Amino acid sequence: MSRVTSHGIRPLFLHSRLFTLATMCLGVTAKTGKPRAILFDFDGSLAQSEEAHRKRFVAACGVECDVDRWMDHCVGHSTEWIVDYLTGACEPAVLDDLRARATSEAFFADVELTAGARELLEALGDAGVPCAIVSSGLRAYIEGCLARWGLEVAFVVAGDDAEPAEHKPSPEPYLYAAAKLGVDPLDCVCVEDSPSGIEAALAAGIPCVALRNPANAGRGDLLGRCTVADDLRDRTPFLA
Repeated sequence: MSRVTSHGIRPLFLHSRLFTLATMCLGVTAKTGKPRAILFDFDGSLAQSEEAHRKRFVAACGVECDVDRWMDHCVGHSTEWIVDYLTGACEPAVLDDLRARATSEAFFADVELTAGARELLEALGDAGVPCAIVSSGLRAYIEGCLARWGLEVAFVVAGDDAEPAEHKPSPEPYLYAAAKLGVDPLDCVCVEDSPSGIEAALAAGIPCVALRNPANAGRGDLLGRCTVADDLRDRTPFLA
């Protein structure tokens, strides 16, 4: 159960500990024991796209950013945050360039579905479990990828949307998505990869399946609170 306050959507029980660490690590929801909705991060979770994004930002910003720096500092953040971090200013012309690059055919060609993603979405659809995407990425890019792959979800929460006002690692994007689906956050499961995204999901009280990648390597403080996987081929955390 949630309510809307002047600070956004907040669950009435957000600060209560109604679930155990063991429950979250198994990917089992605390209220019903099985997920009623799945919330997918996009980049690095539903899609394998980080190298394509890194090259896009390097070209648009005119700066150097190697893989280690990208994974350590940029993954999981909004477009505006990354531009400001890389250049020291968030210039409109750079943002326009990034948006154009993100919806080009050449860029789409460099983005691939995570192994098992298509089959998992189809199985969840057959089971009547709604799915949404909760991302810091651009809406046009995410919707373009979904159209290219012939995939549908209930809705997309994108980083350039007016609502919610806050981005990951704030829990607001996940709380907003759960409320829009009409599902208790405790009855959702999310898929994440970046530390900021994992933090957002856990702060919202949502059991998290974390996909291993260089961005979360060494973050046992976060991964120890999640179900950890290499891809999406194992459906157990989602169709309990």
